[in-house]
Formats: sequence, C-alpha cells, structure tokens
Amino acid sequence: MEKLPSDRDLTVTFYCKDPNSNFQNDCATFYRTDRYSWVVQGDKMGPEVAPKLTALADHETYLEISDALADRFVRMYARERYGVDLPDAP
Repeated sequence: MEKLPSDRDLTVTFYCKDPNSNFQNDCATFYRTDRYSWVVQGDKMGPEVAPKLTALADHETYLEISDALADRFVRMYARERYGVDLPDAP
C-alpha cells in the first residue's frame, strides 16, 4: 500500500456502528475518509494478539484500510457467509 498523506489533513465521516452496541459508549465503528480509505474503531487487543497477525509493522497503531481491501472483504464475506458472488461494481 502506498504511503498516505498526512493524517493532519484527514477527514472522517461516520458510516456505521455495530448494531448491538450502545451508541454513546461502545466501539466497533466504521468511518469513511476523504482519501478512498476507511478507519475502523474497535477495542484494543492484548500484546499476545500482535504475533498472530500478518506483517504488523511497528508503526501500526490504528486501523486504516483501503477501499479496495474493504471491497475484497465484503465480497469474500458474502461468498463465505451467504454463498453469494457479488458482481463487479460499476
């Protein structure tokens, strides 16, 4: 993934939240950004989880994913969970 511009100029817009969460206090939230990516808010995991992740760099402290990764995740999830192959986006 190419290096993104400074976070200082990042704009995030609320997109959706875990439907089982208390809106004011719980996490698990997706935000859309103005640079074709997503920021995912969630609970911190303990240090024993980091070694289980693939290619976690020392500088990665929050989760930002590209539109392309979000699209791939949705397609794979829909196929695995519902047996549906989604068509390509226009």
